[in-house]
Order: sequence, then structure tokens, then C-alpha cells
Amino acid sequence: MKAKDFVKNATFIDADEPISRAISLFEKDDAIVVTKDGKYEGMLIEKELARAKLPPKAKVKNFIRHAPKVDINEPIEEIARLMLESDIFHLPVIKDNKIIGVVNCDDLLIKIIEKEFGELSVKNFISKDVAKISPDDNIGRVIKIFRENNISRIPVVKDDKVVGIITIKDLIEKVIHPEDKPEYGEFIAEKKRYLKIPVKGIMTSQPFMMPPEAKIKDVIKEMMSRNIGGMLIGKDDKLIGIVTKKDLLEPIASYGKEEKVFIQFCGEIDKIEEFDSKEGKQQLKNFIRKYENFLENGYLYAYLKKHKEIKHGLPLIYCKLRLSSPKGIFVAANEGYGFRQALKNAIDAMEKQIEKIKG
Repeated sequence: MKAKDFVKNATFIDADEPISRAISLFEKDDAIVVTKDGKYEGMLIEKELARAKLPPKAKVKNFIRHAPKVDINEPIEEIARLMLESDIFHLPVIKDNKIIGVVNCDDLLIKIIEKEFGELSVKNFISKDVAKISPDDNIGRVIKIFRENNISRIPVVKDDKVVGIITIKDLIEKVIHPEDKPEYGEFIAEKKRYLKIPVKGIMTSQPFMMPPEAKIKDVIKEMMSRNIGGMLIGKDDKLIGIVTKKDLLEPIASYGKEEKVFIQFCGEIDKIEEFDSKEGKQQLKNFIRKYENFLENGYLYAYLKKHKEIKHGLPLIYCKLRLSSPKGIFVAANEGYGFRQALKNAIDAMEKQIEKIKG
């Protein structure tokens, strides 16, 4: 399958338009193509704008994400890889050097489950070591976990049973007061007076959960119908893990690759000035080589995000590793100043997990 099999019409806006104009366009699309003098500039992503203060007179060009362009004949595996690499899940499609539409993650997943991938059990793709929170914890703790783990949803657990779920969307929609709405999406972390609100006051109670034996095609269909980005997996209200749309893109991106363990960097790597893909991959290959007999095969994704803190001229970098193999799924995260130290710290954390499993 190629991009032309699921490309959709795009919504366009000029880079010099006010951001208020873009906000009105999000009523029908969650991603907008930005152009200047008729040429492609980048994408506007709704969920990212929802976390920022947007001055009423600000221009669209100040909020652009530089999403990679996709040729109309690009294979689906490469599209999935580009989405993961850029951490942007709506990509513009070109034909004869013109933007003719967009492809998005949801449509890609709907297409791929028509094949044998959709018949596989979801238990092989879930993350089991997930962050949890109590209904009596407060919003401040939720925000801290969101930031430290780079996630957007947390299951709420009491007496080892799932009683709810809380997402970034819940914080934006349920906690920000109506009088703050004109600022459009001012993120809750800046509203310190809200930080002591208990989770049980805004969580979604009795969230939908699917069993680990469920087929991928059924899980994806439920996520689409419920308009959610991740599904809780468990039995009898007891949580086993979570699977997200991003998790299900990973095996698609690595399909057909020759490496025993496919390695891919993703996230905000374009914002990390000192990032060196070749050096980073070598660091990960050295780690894989140490455990290749144990792991057999699989895929390893390294997600990087830059924080504002700086020390000795280097930014604080968050690094999350997700390794899937026949031995299971391993997820480890850590921080460090500069991408090299962050990557090393995350690798050290993952090595501890693997050594524990090896016994």
C-alpha cells in the first residue's frame, strides 16, 4: 500500500494569517497545512496548540511544525517511520511538487488492519510497566507524571482495580474555567491554584478496557469509535497494560527491514541542536550487540524531547526507549544534559530490566 491509497483532502492556511483564524478551522480538521506564497511551510497540529498560550494577534508561522513531505507513491512502511521519527501523525502528500492532501495515523492504521496484522493479538504490543495514580492524588502529581514520562493518559487505580482514567484532554476541558477560554488552551500546569484538585473530581470513571486476547483490528476500531489515542488492556478491572496508536505504528515502520533489531530515533530531534543520528544509532547498536542472542530480533525506538533547563551549555533531554522482541516489551526512560548522556542513562535503565529478566 502507498500514500495514494489513503490520502485525504487538506485544509490550508497562509503563514501570515492570525492564529485565531486557524483555531476556527480546527472545527473540521485536527491538522492544517501551512503555506507561504503558495509554497509549503509546515503543519499546524491542534493538540499542540491546546497546550500553549496563544496571543490573539500571533501569526500562524510562529506555531508551525516542520513535518516531512510524503510522495504520493511512498510505501506505508516509510510513512509510518516518518510519523514516528518526526512525532507528527499528519503528513502532507505531494505530487508533481504540489501538496494534494494529507495522510494521517488513523487512516494508516485502518488500512493496515485489513491485512494479517489486524488478526494478531494485542498482547504482543502492550506496554505493561505503566504509570498509575490514585483517585485521591491531586492534579499537580498528574502533571508531574505526564511531564516525566512524556505521556498523555494515566489509569486511576484503587485496591489494584482500575476505577478511572485521566488525560491531558480532561485537564484542558474540565479544569480550565470558562473565563479563561479566550486564551485558548492555556495549559493547566500554569494554573497553580488548580494543582490540589483531586483526580477523582475530573477523571473519567469506569473506562473501557479490552482483554489481552483481543485482535488488533478490534482494538483499533474501538479507539477510532471512542476517539481515544490509547486503550487500557486488562481483565476483571485489573490493569495489564496500555497500547497506543503510536505503539501499533512501530511494527509497521520496521516491516521488511533487514536488521535483526530495527533502530529508529523519533520525537523532537529537530529541536536538539547537538543531536547526531549516526552516533546515537551506534550507541544503541553497541547495546543491542550485548544482548542480541537473548533478544533474537525486534525493533527499538528512542524518543527524545528537549526541556528548557540548561547546564554547561547543554539542554536537559528526556529519552524514552521502547524495545519489542520475542522476549517481551521493555520500556525505560531517563534524562540527562545533552542527548548523549540522556541516551546513556536510558540504556542503563533498560539494561537493568533485561538483566533482571535474564535472571
